[in-house]
Amino acid sequence: MKVSYKSITFTLSFFICLITFSYSQIPAIEVKVSGKGKPVLFIPHIGCPGEMWQYVANELGKTYQCHIISLAGFAGQTPLDSNYTQQYLTQIRNYIKTKKLKEITLLGMNYGGFLALQLHNQPAVSKLIVIDTYPFLAQILNPAATATDATTYASQAKSGYLAASATDFAQMMYQTGKGMITHDTVKARQYAHWLTQSDRKTIASVLADQLQTDLRAQLPSIKIPVLTIGTWYFGKNLKKMPLEEGYKMHENFFSSLPNHKTVLTETGKDFMHWDEPAWFVKEVITFINKPL
Repeated sequence: MKVSYKSITFTLSFFICLITFSYSQIPAIEVKVSGKGKPVLFIPHIGCPGEMWQYVANELGKTYQCHIISLAGFAGQTPLDSNYTQQYLTQIRNYIKTKKLKEITLLGMNYGGFLALQLHNQPAVSKLIVIDTYPFLAQILNPAATATDATTYASQAKSGYLAASATDFAQMMYQTGKGMITHDTVKARQYAHWLTQSDRKTIASVLADQLQTDLRAQLPSIKIPVLTIGTWYFGKNLKKMPLEEGYKMHENFFSSLPNHKTVLTETGKDFMHWDEPAWFVKEVITFINKPL
């Protein structure tokens, strides 16, 4: 039986299209919308669902339209196969364009802030709010970290996440939850539950992405207003350092960012929107309401 070149080409094209179609059926993001007004897009931290922002969204939803994003592979969401960070960024960009949103405030926690900084050049984005976010995360481990150091840290973190047993990982996440994330032990368990329900490959990979990516060279090109929100709870209580040192450190991280403001809490841990909700909401609303 003679098979023509055209038949082979058609068959291959069909299967390529079928594979591409199947791959695209897994959405990188899921969005829940509430409220009316100018849009605020909420991006979660690694392993957490959009639900982590629920209280803040409830408050902001009184005067703004809240778009609460959940990411594939986090907290029980169906995972992608690979290239997680870039797929999240691509689908958030597409969402903004498809929904024809304007004058957007992007708000992200840690990894969510890492994504938000990379979305600054979208024409519809007018402000950024990044929480517990650093343009070069490896600097937290070593202020003098090089690209080689960052790659090493990323590899070690990824290997540690993937190697842990389910029991050990759950315990590790709970210890992180109550030690670093929040004073509230119930919410610390909620945080640990979200992480254990996450696809381990996904969260290990995006943590590695964040650790080895250096966004400092991009900061001078971010012309829109940026609010950076951080905590000095650990600096105050563990190192006995004054708040002024906290501001100095954060200014060093963002020194090349042209139009930014930094606010710090001395009482809340990393999820300060949980530990200091009223303070957090006030700072966010004040910043969003400030004229451009």
